[in-house]
Amino acid sequence: MNYRSFPKIPDVQVSALGFGFMRLPTCADGSVDVEATRSLVKAAYENGINYYDTAWVYHGGESEKVLGRILEEEGLRDKVYVATKMPCWDIKEYADFERILDAQLEKLRTDHIDFYLMHAMFKGRWEEMMEKGAIKFLEKAKADGKIRHIGFSFHDSIDAFKFIIDSYDGWEFCQIQFNYLDDDGEKTRANPGKQALEYAAAHEIGVVIMEPLRGGMLANPPKGITDIFKDAPVPRLPAEWGLKFIWERQEVTCVLSGMNEMTQVLSNCAFASNSHPNSMPAKEMDIVMQAKKWFEDRIKVPCTGCSYCMPCPKGVDIPGVFREYNGMSMRGAYENTDRALSTGYDNMLKGGHGQDKCVRCGLCMKHCPQGIQVPDRLQEAHTAMTV
Repeated sequence: MNYRSFPKIPDVQVSALGFGFMRLPTCADGSVDVEATRSLVKAAYENGINYYDTAWVYHGGESEKVLGRILEEEGLRDKVYVATKMPCWDIKEYADFERILDAQLEKLRTDHIDFYLMHAMFKGRWEEMMEKGAIKFLEKAKADGKIRHIGFSFHDSIDAFKFIIDSYDGWEFCQIQFNYLDDDGEKTRANPGKQALEYAAAHEIGVVIMEPLRGGMLANPPKGITDIFKDAPVPRLPAEWGLKFIWERQEVTCVLSGMNEMTQVLSNCAFASNSHPNSMPAKEMDIVMQAKKWFEDRIKVPCTGCSYCMPCPKGVDIPGVFREYNGMSMRGAYENTDRALSTGYDNMLKGGHGQDKCVRCGLCMKHCPQGIQVPDRLQEAHTAMTV
């Protein structure tokens, strides 16, 4: 395993690959499969991963509990770094900051959190948090030893990113979405990509990467992408191409992967051990850019499947609808037509989880990190997949 450090925290070496606790293996009833997760954590630790990222909301509040239980029972808590996040949307007054942090410490079965983030920041949310005393809270929690290092996760424009960075000198790290589809901040609103990497580096703020494989889409791509990669001068799996692209950037400290199978843990650890900054030849980078263009020509909705929009109060399977819509497009269904019947979507409609149940309440848009106009895009998908 390769290790990297944060500019403001040079004495801490974190694994280039981190374990994201947002997409854990689950049981038939939807709860986290603790024993399967335990096996993954043990394998991850044995292969060098020392950074574990969770959040208050992941798996309906189970994620922090599962991580805390496993680390305590396996005797790993003092051997790894734990990152979790303040659910800023639940903050109504200053006392909520301390109440939630104390609850997180209890769930994680620890007396401190190594890396603490203000979750899903955008300009308006950070302004609201400052008004409610977030900076005072963060500095007090750090002085009290409850948190070690202060950061934020982010989805908004590059201007909003700069505003948040510039508004507080205490930031030590940040977490942004970056992959070879979300690398160019000039083209997207919600993921400023390399512009954010460079601005953070200029301010000596370390960067943790989320969604490196776009919710698994870049790891299990359609045939068009595998055809591009098979012609590369060096044979690699699609996931390795995606991860290597990110580790190429020296501004990146740690790349999070939401691993839920043993093969993912073992292969990703191997990829991390063989990836270094500034090591990819121009010919190989050109291959990745070909894959990027192929995807950009076919992706209909920039949904990563994070499920922050869920549950829908009317039962619409929002990420499922978008996944099917994108999948239809990447299978070539819309090459010569605007509409093509999807049996997968037809089953969603029959099960009561299609767009026809949407009442345009807008709750989903409040939580979508990608800034997707969800009701409109659901209607678009519905029209395209029904005949």
